[in-house]
Amino acid sequence: MRAKIDISHHVTPKLFWFVTLMILLLPVTTQYRLLLFGNYTTGEVVGEKYVRTLGLSALGPDKYPIIQFSTAHGKVIEFYGPENFDYPVGAILRVVYNPAKPTECMVFSLGAIYTSRKAIIPGILFLLWMAFYLAFRTKK
Repeated sequence: MRAKIDISHHVTPKLFWFVTLMILLLPVTTQYRLLLFGNYTTGEVVGEKYVRTLGLSALGPDKYPIIQFSTAHGKVIEFYGPENFDYPVGAILRVVYNPAKPTECMVFSLGAIYTSRKAIIPGILFLLWMAFYLAFRTKK
């Protein structure tokens, strides 16, 4: 008869929380230069636009708020805000932009950072990490 093989891995609580924190910070680190060195200002929601995506047209069009802000030099920039957020027209939002290239900008909020398309891979990594930890943890 064969002996049982132990496939559990020992992950200390400190290591678990460290890896979890690193994965959760990945969406922030993709924008770190803009967040650290960008100029902060306020923008106003001036409208919304519905856009159909090719692959997911069965789910209906995605709604993007149109946000307008002025740079420090007085140039007016207009950009699409985060996908499917319900900001009323006239809402004032915090915006961060690159002073050298003002069209490189984003709404400054946790919701905008963690629901952007750049958060998909970290979200999948987080799910895989949790599945790995829960499946292979040492049972007491």
